[in-house]
Amino acid sequence: MLCVKNSVHAGRKMCLSRTRLWRRLRAFKRTYQGKRYKMFRSLARQEETEHGSVSQQNSRLALEASVALTRLDERLAASPAPVRAGWIARGLIYEAAASLRLDGHYVPAHYLLLLLNNALDRTPDQDTGRAVNIHSMLSTLSRRKARHLFSPRKVMALAQLRLRDNSGQPVLPAWLESRRQSPETMRTALEDALHPQAVASWKKLPPVEASAKIIRHWRDVGAAECIGAAPGRVLAMAWLPRTGMMSGYYLLPSVGFLGHAQEYRPDLDRQWPDFFLKACLRSAEWGFKLHGHLTAAHRRLHDAASVQPRTSYLPALANVLITTPVLSASQAGKALRITSHSARAM
Repeated sequence: MLCVKNSVHAGRKMCLSRTRLWRRLRAFKRTYQGKRYKMFRSLARQEETEHGSVSQQNSRLALEASVALTRLDERLAASPAPVRAGWIARGLIYEAAASLRLDGHYVPAHYLLLLLNNALDRTPDQDTGRAVNIHSMLSTLSRRKARHLFSPRKVMALAQLRLRDNSGQPVLPAWLESRRQSPETMRTALEDALHPQAVASWKKLPPVEASAKIIRHWRDVGAAECIGAAPGRVLAMAWLPRTGMMSGYYLLPSVGFLGHAQEYRPDLDRQWPDFFLKACLRSAEWGFKLHGHLTAAHRRLHDAASVQPRTSYLPALANVLITTPVLSASQAGKALRITSHSARAM
């Protein structure tokens, strides 16, 4: 990595080279060059030059959150493909459940997991239906490129919005009719939320701070009220891969607010960036733990499979077990192209 000492002058009042965060930045490998190096250098200089207590705290949190999320990205990129796929599959389920919780509805993550695999032993209700819709939106996001998402048409397709006239639809009761949003209102909110000037202003901010700004802007223009708050959080997830800070959708903002739902306050102008950056740190910590569990399980399964003959299906079954959160014998048989009885016997 290029020497970062040149970016710190000895005559400045606050010598950032002596701080813990700067030492961690110097320990990065050469892969942290280009956009990431410029981003961290700008954050470090911003922390060094700002003197206000609030702005200095936010810049320090932005630097620390950026470092944690980038390390999570590098760790997942260097992981085996089954571990990375399993992390994404489980992360999207927990993100969908946590996002629904921020909207005021509660569905346990394991309920959603069982429902997605047709194993739930009770009749789904409206809340589980909302959770399935959010998970469907997140799954669609994982198959799209981030640079093409920030347009009204792409968000409409992502959120499965149908902006049609309600004149031909049946009349609902008054308490339901008042909640129905007109297509023009939703279309106007989308255009305001993704206005080119707004997107251009986000490019001038550090990526993690821009993600917080996206959620706040989504609420300010009324999109959270007439469309829903979940698409705004999805756009915040997509901003980091769009800027090149992360190679995938590994920021799970709603997961970062688990146990801290009272801090999800985009309406607070001064406190919201601080709350969001702390949630990013908690999200990265949650991601490290999940990655550690999957890596250890993957290693143990392959160590046990190494004593089997070379023609054994056990190593392939171990990969399927890590990749899929819930696996039945019939699903394993289809994945390995063997009978369900043989998969159950293994």
